Amino acid sequence: MQKNMLKLAVIVFCLAGVVTVSAPRMMAQEGMSGMAGSNPEAMQKLEAMSAKLKLTPAQKKEVLPILMQEAPKMKELKANTSLGPMQKAMQMRQIADDTDTKMKPILNPSQYQTWQQMRTQEREQMMQKMENK
Repeated sequence: MQKNMLKLAVIVFCLAGVVTVSAPRMMAQEGMSGMAGSNPEAMQKLEAMSAKLKLTPAQKKEVLPILMQEAPKMKELKANTSLGPMQKAMQMRQIADDTDTKMKPILNPSQYQTWQQMRTQEREQMMQKMENK
């Protein structure tokens, strides 16, 4: 029981250290003082990616700022009512391609292949949503 409590304490301490060290860096990269932690879409996507791609802690640190850049762009684009579905799809594709370019050097070849499959599924789901509207 004490061993488990000690392990838990060490994990909590390590996580607190990671947050303390990485949060200011992420906020500086984003230029959004205080906003880095308020992007649930990026955090949710990171967790899903981490599970499917088996990301290392170092990879997670590199991927999070990329996702935090992508999420608001996608959200803004989805909310833009002045664009037609085809224009939105093309711009979403460009945002996704930019993200993919940044992800490729971080992921190993197997992870990148899985990432591409995940992107293909996302695109298919978006197309289905557009057709159902």
